[in-house]
Amino acid sequence: MEPIRISSPADAISDMGHSLGYWPQESLVCVALDGAALGPTLRVNLPGKEDFAESYAERVAHYFGIDHDATAVLIALFPHQHWGKGHTKPFAPMIQGLKRQFSATGLLVHHVWIVGPESFATYDGTNPALCGKETPLTAIESSMLNAELVYQGSLIEQNDTPAIPELAATHADHNAVEAALRDMSINPAQSLGAAYRLWMELIDHGGDPTHEQLAEVLAGLQHVGLRDQILADMPGINEPMAATLFGATDEAPQWDRIDSSERLLRQLLTIAAPTHAAAPLTMLGHICWWKGRGTAAANYMHVALTFDPDYHLARLLDQLLGAGVVSGWAQHKNTAYRNHQ
Repeated sequence: MEPIRISSPADAISDMGHSLGYWPQESLVCVALDGAALGPTLRVNLPGKEDFAESYAERVAHYFGIDHDATAVLIALFPHQHWGKGHTKPFAPMIQGLKRQFSATGLLVHHVWIVGPESFATYDGTNPALCGKETPLTAIESSMLNAELVYQGSLIEQNDTPAIPELAATHADHNAVEAALRDMSINPAQSLGAAYRLWMELIDHGGDPTHEQLAEVLAGLQHVGLRDQILADMPGINEPMAATLFGATDEAPQWDRIDSSERLLRQLLTIAAPTHAAAPLTMLGHICWWKGRGTAAANYMHVALTFDPDYHLARLLDQLLGAGVVSGWAQHKNTAYRNHQ
């Protein structure tokens, strides 16, 4: 595949959308540059009223500074509020704080843009109080880079909210899962071992699972030990469980394998009753967190906790997301999911 060439602001902003897989909203997006090469893309929520500009900037720079190969950074703001003609620049103290923080770590801020629902502009214009001349968003849609990426099969979703499959379990599905759970209670070691081997078979060799196979796997995931073992083994790397679960390994995960796991988990939801849904929902959210898709991960946690408010792993991940913790894999260009795509 030919290297991606960015030759205009429209190209750069389009690449942000393609890198994330969705169009950011109320977001700050930073793209690392290693010389002329693009590095990881970081997206965080824009600061709320309770955030101090300097502490927010320090936190963002800390996340970003973990990529030691980066030499510069591109920044874009995606606010809801008006910023066009007659309006002063939003988030000016935060942008100044970011520039200071990045400069202190040796990173040059090449460009800052502000992107609205209909246009974008250079943030650093000649007037310190106002943004630069607006350019219609149609320039992004018609950019050469956007056309090339669309041709390669890349799409930009409207938002980061995943389409969660409807829980349409029939009585037969529910009974099949309950029957599998009863069988597992009779001989847990043997039954859970069989469920684990079935999961591995479906992930490694593909094919469409039968309803009976889906019911067996879904029943197995109701057991915390098997759920955690599958999560830890999902990336296909030989690392301690804690390091794998937190995406804190130097070795990149096998993203194709994780994608296959994601597809199977979504299939499980199609036969899951609300009483069985928390496990696959939480695991799907965990995968989103590994990929750096915090908004999608939080949405999965919200739905999981709606069905089971006491589901411990969902509560733990929800707290992790609330604290703004980013998975280790999403912070390094050699392990990030964007690199895989």
